[in-house]
Amino acid sequence: MKNMLCREMLWPDEIGNMLSVRNAIFPPISEEDWLRYPSNTAAMAFLEGIPIGAIPLDQRRFQVAPGKVINTAFEHAVGTRADFRSRGVGNAIIDAARDFLADRAEALMVYRGGERSAGYRFYEKTGHVDLVYMRPLTWKLGDAGEADVAVGGIDDVIAAEADLLRVFDAAFGTYGGFVPREVGYWERALSEMIFTVIPSDILFIRYPAEGALEAYCIASVRTAARSDDSVRIMEIAGESDEAVREALRGICAEGVSRNLPVSTIACVDSPWRMLMREMGFEEGLRHTMIMGQTIAPARQFERVCADIDALAGLKVDIWAPGFEHTIYEAPDATRQITIEGKELLLQRMLMRRLDIRAAVASDLLTIANEERGDQDRLAAALPYCPWEYHWLDWT
Repeated sequence: MKNMLCREMLWPDEIGNMLSVRNAIFPPISEEDWLRYPSNTAAMAFLEGIPIGAIPLDQRRFQVAPGKVINTAFEHAVGTRADFRSRGVGNAIIDAARDFLADRAEALMVYRGGERSAGYRFYEKTGHVDLVYMRPLTWKLGDAGEADVAVGGIDDVIAAEADLLRVFDAAFGTYGGFVPREVGYWERALSEMIFTVIPSDILFIRYPAEGALEAYCIASVRTAARSDDSVRIMEIAGESDEAVREALRGICAEGVSRNLPVSTIACVDSPWRMLMREMGFEEGLRHTMIMGQTIAPARQFERVCADIDALAGLKVDIWAPGFEHTIYEAPDATRQITIEGKELLLQRMLMRRLDIRAAVASDLLTIANEERGDQDRLAAALPYCPWEYHWLDWT
């Protein structure tokens, strides 16, 4: 579009301009509230100085695999003024975001739903790929049973952070797919912008009621009544199935006391998905996903590689139509190989979300100039990692 300029929002001077676009589309947030979240920047579109589109970006660390963390920018509340839609504004804003974030983030990412929706197609069209799928699980009112749990609120969550970290690591120490957990994470997460936009009461279920923590559940109930209200499990973790079962009984009992169903979402690799189904949670078709695209492939590879020594002597390129990069060159490189595939697969590979051996065996990936053992070397460098999404990370 002629005379359109896309660039990063100037902080804090242009927050009002950005919110003039955002708040016309989404539940409003004040400039004063936005200033409380300095990790959020935005990519914006201006036409002759007037803001016509904005993509807020939450800059956050993201765990791809145990001990492997990348810098990301999560897109949220994406919008274009109604009179400028379907004119390429959103695409241009994404292009600008890639450019100005390239020196400080490895990937653009978004929590998304609705594979048939216009919003999903926008992200797909602008280079984002599906990295993990989640499906809804809902427990409708029934007999929750007795559980040896204590019920608390947000202050109890914050007071228990050291124990939460221990239990979370026991449950998800081999996983990726979430913001890295550390003492202080839960207090930050429960004061994030999403809880300003959608005020909620926080519930904390701990098992057992007394003694060393073995399992916990953090849930929310929106304070403004809606037709789809439920008790939403934001995060659940435990040291065993038995302990998690008790925490689930506790949160289901809270649902009964409030006359609300209990809902959550789970990935295919979720350790509690089958347990929930055994307890009467009804599972729906997949709906939500994390989408992403790498904007600094070589730097991302360096951050996520599990065994750099496995690639000694190699220069490794990746190739897809319109997506060609050198992701690694060993100091002693004497040979070059090229991993070929659709961009979707290469993006997933760089996120540790692809079994390389299986992809090659099924002809989804091919390797130019391959020699014996190269598949094993690549699989050692970028092994598949299970992901679990926790609603508490939503932005």
